Amino acid sequence: MQSLFVFTSTPASVLAGGIIPLEQPGRRVTPEIQLASNSVQAVGSPCRGSYFKVSGTVTFTAPVAGLAQIGLYQNGVLIPGIESSATVTTADTQTVTLPIDGIVRVDNNKTGVFTLVNIGVAIDIDNVSLSFVRLF
Repeated sequence: MQSLFVFTSTPASVLAGGIIPLEQPGRRVTPEIQLASNSVQAVGSPCRGSYFKVSGTVTFTAPVAGLAQIGLYQNGVLIPGIESSATVTTADTQTVTLPIDGIVRVDNNKTGVFTLVNIGVAIDIDNVSLSFVRLF
């Protein structure tokens, strides 16, 4: 099975619109899915493209109350349906964990560049985990 698991365990502050850091590959089983500068790059198969199962979590607190929202972007564009949100009611002390889950497609012989983006209020990240598994 071709897959990549990445995580971030170093605390980081991410402003609204900022890219969530991905620091360390925990497991990589294929060269077609790689961690590259806070993004995951996945290559579609030569003849028909490829589908990938994406799943993970982002755990954080927020310095202000409001709507916290995380989205998965492919090549700079938000993927509809692969986003998660929660309302933060207590600034600085309420720990929130948002899931990311969905299936993405990369066209044949193309590279998809995937980033997690904070599309809500500013957040202070405690932990991020993200898994990409090629389905076919």
